[in-house]
Amino acid sequence: MNKREPKPRVVRELVLRVRCTADERAAWLSKARAQERSLSEYARHVLSAEPLQRRAHPPVVDPMLLAAVARAGNNLNQIARAMNTDRKAGRAIDLIAARTLLMTLDRQLAEIVAEHSR
Repeated sequence: MNKREPKPRVVRELVLRVRCTADERAAWLSKARAQERSLSEYARHVLSAEPLQRRAHPPVVDPMLLAAVARAGNNLNQIARAMNTDRKAGRAIDLIAARTLLMTLDRQLAEIVAEHSR
């Protein structure tokens, strides 16, 4: 499979200030928002005459699925925090218990995804 090389990140440090009326700014902002862009992106497009890159819209996700996955992520963070706290305090970490918790979490995530895939 042919993978594209990632583009190098462009760091824009310079600021261009433009004097305008409130009406002009409102019109420009309206045009930028109509294309789901920031005013900076829209101005950059207009001034450089480069075509605007298409933005991929995020997929629509069931809010119940999102909440369930977030809860599982919170549980994972709590496990990691407890293990890190024990490690820093010099306490022994029960790896079998940690693995059991992680396997339970993995099973719960699989069930959540399966339930929402039907």
